Amino acid sequence: MKRQTVDTYKAQNRGGKGIMGMSRREEDYAKTMFTCSTHDFVLIFTNKGKVFKLKGYQIPESSRTSKGMNVVNLLPLEQDETVSAMVKIPKEEDRAYLCMVTRNGIIKRTAINQYDHIRKTGIIAINLDEGDELCWVDVTDGERKLVVATHDGMAICFNESDARLIGRTARGVRAIQLKEGDYVVGFAVATQGKQLLTVSETGYGRKSDFDDYRVQSRAGKGLINYRCEQFGKVAMIAPVDDENDVIMITTDGIVIRTHAQQISAFKRPSKGVKVMRVNEGERLATLSIVDKYEEEEGEEFAQLPEEEANEPEQES
Repeated sequence: MKRQTVDTYKAQNRGGKGIMGMSRREEDYAKTMFTCSTHDFVLIFTNKGKVFKLKGYQIPESSRTSKGMNVVNLLPLEQDETVSAMVKIPKEEDRAYLCMVTRNGIIKRTAINQYDHIRKTGIIAINLDEGDELCWVDVTDGERKLVVATHDGMAICFNESDARLIGRTARGVRAIQLKEGDYVVGFAVATQGKQLLTVSETGYGRKSDFDDYRVQSRAGKGLINYRCEQFGKVAMIAPVDDENDVIMITTDGIVIRTHAQQISAFKRPSKGVKVMRVNEGERLATLSIVDKYEEEEGEEFAQLPEEEANEPEQES
């Protein structure tokens, strides 16, 4: 784990090869990135359903290519316990709930004030079924539409109120019915003025309106979000607008930052456009949404070749 200034990564045009974001051990890859202030509280959730609390400045600052500090030197993790999600809680935060989604499609919504007092050894955030793990957490206001997306290209959209409020140590309720072998890869909260970005492991991505995902009842099979048999499995989803940049990172630790407005909008389940060149043997692992960074004069990057810029495919 590490922190660094957000201008470490200058924007490049979509489809580039990116720059090295961090060095890593051979079996490791970067999973979670987000922006925050040094004075924000950061809730750190583990795959076993525990939560820890740190101030931003308690996370060590490191250079762009450094590994960062091993999490076990910051948090008292158990054996085989890993960090799976992190969220920031700014002082001015007026949203009131934490929504958690597990790999096996369980969602839990809890009042955020139940996590005000977290001891250094952490507390239980969610009780998990055997074989399940906590993988996505977001802060909500109780009136949003929620989208849960899976690795095999399915997605379900339902009202937040459909997931009733439950206590801190409860299990949660089913968000989406998964096919055998499928699992959740993304969770997004619908926000006015934003679109839903879907990115594949093969480096393609597209934006779609949240209205393109009709509201269904929780615990259904959902709708087709992406045609994985043709275009590759889904890596992640995230809400974006034209004032955002997208930072993407591969399993080999390569990072690219590109303007969200450069990624074209299409109806689901279209392929989209090439957002990052992914080398053979690696895949796009995760992405982070940050405020747009405007290049200074003289920092412009070359445009993609015309034939590659026209790469999007519409659904027939």
